[in-house]
Amino acid sequence: MSSAPTPVPAASGSTVSPPASGVVGSSHSLIYQQLVTDSNDAVGAIAYVLYKRDKIAFIEATYTAHGRAPNADELKVFHTQSCMLPVLEGYRTQAKQLGEAFLSAGLANKMRDFEDEIRESVLNQNVSAVLSELKSKKRFVAWAGDIVANLGVNVLTILIIGALLGGYQALAKFNANVEKLANVPPATEPAPVPPSEKPTPNR
Repeated sequence: MSSAPTPVPAASGSTVSPPASGVVGSSHSLIYQQLVTDSNDAVGAIAYVLYKRDKIAFIEATYTAHGRAPNADELKVFHTQSCMLPVLEGYRTQAKQLGEAFLSAGLANKMRDFEDEIRESVLNQNVSAVLSELKSKKRFVAWAGDIVANLGVNVLTILIIGALLGGYQALAKFNANVEKLANVPPATEPAPVPPSEKPTPNR
């Protein structure tokens, strides 16, 4: 953690000289230049945010201590202390730690999202396989049902025909037995009459 500058009470009209050693500069723009090396310096950007956080804390502390905003001399002291190399290095160290924490948290979230996607994909594949198998079974059951139905119709037709034939044969046998018991000669066709014996019609 960086040691943020603390509010320094200043007498009215007095000027506080900046430290003579270890000071990079005292301007606001110089702090940004020292912390952020280029537009892609994410660590430097986070470090500058930390500096701004400490500046807000300094202003709030001055309000609490004196009931007013910091004057120009007090802000100059704050900026001078913030530009010291140890303070700047502390900001960058904190920024690196925060960046790594953000990256780890982001990767963890990405991994969880990836695992969820994998599980969902596997589940969808399993469901699709089950549905496909069920459809195949339904088609097989329907096909088997058609075969059984057709076979049943054929068997029923055979049984009906067999019953009719059996009934006809039984009836014929029954009639034969009745005729035999009644001594009824079996029906025969009359013998053909020779042509010479045919009666001549009366004229």
